[in-house]
Amino acid sequence: MTSLPGVMSMGETEYMLRLFGHFEGWLSGQDSAANTWQRRLGLSSPSLHRRLQGCLDRAFVDAGGAPQLKRRWTGRGYVREFCRVLDERAASRYCTCWVEKTPDHLAYVDLLSDLIPDAHFLHVVRAGEDVIASAIDGQLRYAEHNVFYGTLPYWIRRWNRAARWHVEHAGRERHTVLPFECLFSAGDQVRTMMRTLSGTDAQIVPAATGSSPLNTIADLASEPWKRGSTDGTLRRPQSKAPKLFGKQLREMLGKRLMDYRQLIDELARKQPHLPWIASAAREHAGRAGS
Repeated sequence: MTSLPGVMSMGETEYMLRLFGHFEGWLSGQDSAANTWQRRLGLSSPSLHRRLQGCLDRAFVDAGGAPQLKRRWTGRGYVREFCRVLDERAASRYCTCWVEKTPDHLAYVDLLSDLIPDAHFLHVVRAGEDVIASAIDGQLRYAEHNVFYGTLPYWIRRWNRAARWHVEHAGRERHTVLPFECLFSAGDQVRTMMRTLSGTDAQIVPAATGSSPLNTIADLASEPWKRGSTDGTLRRPQSKAPKLFGKQLREMLGKRLMDYRQLIDELARKQPHLPWIASAAREHAGRAGS
């Protein structure tokens, strides 16, 4: 989506994660997490402004400088301020919309749906075995960056929680939930949908003269694992699970993880206006059998 003209992007901000916190509480299904988020919409702490501005500074490190937040008295005000500065930055670059893609913001979509009435939430879900294999591979390759932390049971719990959350939101207004395989099995349909969502359908938008690049997908100096995925070229990934995991471990994962084929079927059932979602099951079966 960020390769479309008229769509502004930046690195992952972690803005809402820093504002609301309690992601692990959500992951564990604790009701107290939502209660805490509601409290954080109230009066903000003196240090909150600095932390949230730091989120933008890091996300825009390669994009000509971050937009500057105005001080707000409440957490609710800082959500609105986040939207205001990104709307203004997008407009200054002749963009019709912006995309924020911090994965952990998934926990807050219900709250954000109420606070940002014109937002659309695009969910992309990938097979649990592939996600876990990539996380373990990342731990081994990039240990010095202190990312992808967590034990194998943690990643199983995390993926199952996210998968159930994706299915729960499929079919809701302003939510679109896609299996990862749709990007390959129904690429033309996905691109058409993206252009419609972004308001760039059949539209060529000029970049501002002399401006910095419209989109910063990632800071590759601090996120080298994203190298090769930031040029707008869609590539079929190779599953790392067969090389990393033995037969017995893969069988155990199959028993512990939510069935991915059933998940795809449920997404297709709940989103009948996207009939091509069902093609993702065939794409996944082909990859699993290769």
